Amino acid sequence: MDRDSKLPQAVLMSVVVVPLALMVGYLLTNPFSKLTILGVGLLVGLILLPLVLRWHHAALVCLWNAAAVVFFLPGQPPLWAALAGVSLGVAIVTRTLRARSTVVWVPSLAYPLLLLALIVVTTIAIRGIGGRAFGSEMWGAKRYMGVLGAIVGYFALTGTSIPRERAEMYSGLFFLSAVTSIMSDLAFALGPSFYFLFMFFPTDVASAQFTTQDTLRRLAGVTWMAQATYWFMLLRYGIRGLVDLRHPWRLAVFVAMMLLSLLGGFRSSLILLGLLFLVQFWFEGLLRTKLFPIVVLGGLLIGSVIVGYAERLPLSVQRTLSFLPIQVHPSARQDAQGSLDWRLQMWRVVLGDVPQYLWLGKGYTFSGTDFMLMQESIRRGMFDSYEDTLVSGNYHNGLLTLIIPFGLPGTVAFAAFVFAGWRVLRSNYLYGPKELKRINTFLIAYFTTRLVFYLGLYGQFDLDLMVFTGVVGLSVSLNGGVCRPPGPGQQPALAPAHA
Repeated sequence: MDRDSKLPQAVLMSVVVVPLALMVGYLLTNPFSKLTILGVGLLVGLILLPLVLRWHHAALVCLWNAAAVVFFLPGQPPLWAALAGVSLGVAIVTRTLRARSTVVWVPSLAYPLLLLALIVVTTIAIRGIGGRAFGSEMWGAKRYMGVLGAIVGYFALTGTSIPRERAEMYSGLFFLSAVTSIMSDLAFALGPSFYFLFMFFPTDVASAQFTTQDTLRRLAGVTWMAQATYWFMLLRYGIRGLVDLRHPWRLAVFVAMMLLSLLGGFRSSLILLGLLFLVQFWFEGLLRTKLFPIVVLGGLLIGSVIVGYAERLPLSVQRTLSFLPIQVHPSARQDAQGSLDWRLQMWRVVLGDVPQYLWLGKGYTFSGTDFMLMQESIRRGMFDSYEDTLVSGNYHNGLLTLIIPFGLPGTVAFAAFVFAGWRVLRSNYLYGPKELKRINTFLIAYFTTRLVFYLGLYGQFDLDLMVFTGVVGLSVSLNGGVCRPPGPGQQPALAPAHA
């Protein structure tokens, strides 16, 4: 009997394990080929399948803002997009196997996103799609993936409700995961021995440091790491908790992160922080409290110290401060002003193209050959510095990067989503559970700030859509839907599934 019981194990070894080991051994003879990386990745994914089925939604939430890529997939998609696809797939399969659905369905959010997805797919069908990763001369597939991935991500985030006892941890990691942005800067700063990290973290972050290392030395990764930290602190403690004198370290860390965020040389980082702080101050109801003059005086004190030493600060910091009426180094001001001038010139040119793409968008597809030739022509002084940006379609303006690629229909669909999204965030802020009050307050403040910033200052639709779908999806998942005003003597209730 003992001999018979070992027979299935022997069959398993002969039929499955041994061939699999031989296949892996063959693949590893060329360890850096795409086939090897893909094959080993699939094998590891198969081994980790039980963990994926159990933790797919938690991984998606906690890594949504992580600056990491899936290096073994074509085009190296961002980690959040790959996780969104996996999580939604698992949610769909789970829905078909269970009599009871765990999906939180909010029609006012779902229908505009489905319409937007339809518009994107229609644009692809008419305008075509390329893919640099697939060897095509036409580029732009990755930007389509950013839009469709953000839509898929919303449905994946709302595929499961977050348990109330994990709400604070999940929401905190949702924003704090962006600290991984610093890894790209660190890899470049530490030298070639650490360049292997670029397999996991995008080189785009370190490009600012590389191109300015002999001049301003801008550290974009440090800025985004600092932003992630003070976003987390505003969510975790709120403004009232930050200035609590019983915990002075909170304010000290917040101010330190604010100062670190200036090293990227982005004027927008300081504007975004100031706007977010004011909006959250409003939603926390602190304008009519004694805390308001204290915070104003504290801000003026910190600002006066920075302004007083502005000319002694690193050039990247001076570039960040250059929009203020203060004295900074001429090279920092000139660099910032030059960036503004070419954007204004480009926008004047691009506005003339809006009417022809008003109903049928241009899409994201463009010729890689034209782009490279234009860059070379710019280096030779034959064209203006913004001409290659016109070819690629990255107009550094939120509305232009939406209405030109997807026309008026796409713009209306996006407007319907953000309007419905803000209403959902407001309902959860007003009527959500008490234990989620601080989180819901930050979410509506953050969404409002990013929307104003996107529409009025800077935006790129294929990158920013995941910000809006992510925040709204997180709110819906945290609150289990849309909270409604309670009746007399009742606790806040959730909107019915058909609302």
